[in-house]
Amino acid sequence: MDAMRVLLVSANREKLPSAVVPIGVLSVAAAVRDAHEVSVLDLCFEDDPLGAVATAIERFRPDVVGLGLRNLHDNTYSGSEQLLAYYEDVASRIRRTTPAPLVLGGAAITLRPTQLLERLGASHAVVGEGERSFRALVDALARGEHPERIVTSDIIRARGELLATSPQEAEHGAAYVQLARKGATARMPDLDDLPRPARDLVDPRYFAIDGTDSLQTKRGCAFQCTYCDYPDLEGRKVRVRHPDAVVDEMANLASSRGVSHAFVVDSVFNVPRSHALAVCRAMVERNVVLPWVCYVSPASLDEELVESMARAGCIGAEIGTDSGSARVLERLRKPFTLDQVRRVRAAFRTHGIADCHTFVLGAEGETVAEAERTLAFVEELDPDVAVFIVYMEDRESRGVGRAEHRQALLDLLARQAPKRPGWIVPELGIRFGAKVSAFLQRAHLRGPGWVHLARARRGIASR
Repeated sequence: MDAMRVLLVSANREKLPSAVVPIGVLSVAAAVRDAHEVSVLDLCFEDDPLGAVATAIERFRPDVVGLGLRNLHDNTYSGSEQLLAYYEDVASRIRRTTPAPLVLGGAAITLRPTQLLERLGASHAVVGEGERSFRALVDALARGEHPERIVTSDIIRARGELLATSPQEAEHGAAYVQLARKGATARMPDLDDLPRPARDLVDPRYFAIDGTDSLQTKRGCAFQCTYCDYPDLEGRKVRVRHPDAVVDEMANLASSRGVSHAFVVDSVFNVPRSHALAVCRAMVERNVVLPWVCYVSPASLDEELVESMARAGCIGAEIGTDSGSARVLERLRKPFTLDQVRRVRAAFRTHGIADCHTFVLGAEGETVAEAERTLAFVEELDPDVAVFIVYMEDRESRGVGRAEHRQALLDLLARQAPKRPGWIVPELGIRFGAKVSAFLQRAHLRGPGWVHLARARRGIASR
């Protein structure tokens, strides 16, 4: 098998509230480069992304181009079409510049593989996590073989029977489901067997902005929240990394030039609780000094774990609380109660961890009156930061479904949010946008921007 020249392109250009290191693309790069020559082009900071694509191809002359597509919407949650049109432009430029096969990957492809494969005119799509499946695809191309157009990862094949009876069959097409069925007995890979992201290939401009790098301690989510696509992306079985491996990676980040903070990008850091505790204890035992933030759920989060997180260096937690109405939480299939949210808020305040709660208004038929109850709950809860999103998509893989009372909900937030200093409404630009990011950069404030807003609200000096 001859070595291939593989160009990996990270298409994401979202920089609000901050640019996010593409650890998915970097993980795929690490999985391929022991046998093939790899170059990474990150379009996040390019003034002319299409020109950058053409230049990279002309210089590197790839045999295969992998295009990583992270999202189906931007962080204002204003829709998908503009972003999809940009992806189409990037793919078109790649196809016009080189005859090399174009392979699509990333979360967006896993959610809409057939649709995007056809719209972008690509040769292949990798559905699910890409370390092994993209590597196998490149190896097959190097041997002169002709792989299937849609290549599914172990995690997708392992849940083939679930896919066969889900609404995804209509979206992804029978061929996709058949591929999943073929490997329904596939073994999901041990995360500790996968290579760590090739961080030597990361663009240093990420760290010049706020100094934050990302890492995972696990993949998968066992919850069944109605709108969330994490189970579709990573599976419902939670696979965890060994705590020592996590801490090794955290220690490497702490010693990396320009890295001042870490973001643990698990769908939920604190589930399973035992693993989160083990990771925190290992950080303390190894004396890893690197401030970090994470996503958590009020489920399985108690005083002991919050205290352990604080001792391990956690400075902020983002929480998908979603609603202040018990009835809406039930309709959303959230695995916790409002009383659990209150207890978690109290624990974070006690242990000095900033908390950022996200609320989704208008989901599952929520009315304006129910949304007003959510706003009253937020007033009572008084989190450090509250982010409000007006519901727009019912699991990105299944199309767009706007809230019935969308405009009325936006009008409600436009009246109420400016009066509350800790409330953020991305779609309305309230405490969110380029001006806010520019201010943080001018002030040389490192780490996630919302943490500095939280500290300002509480009169705590940022660092």
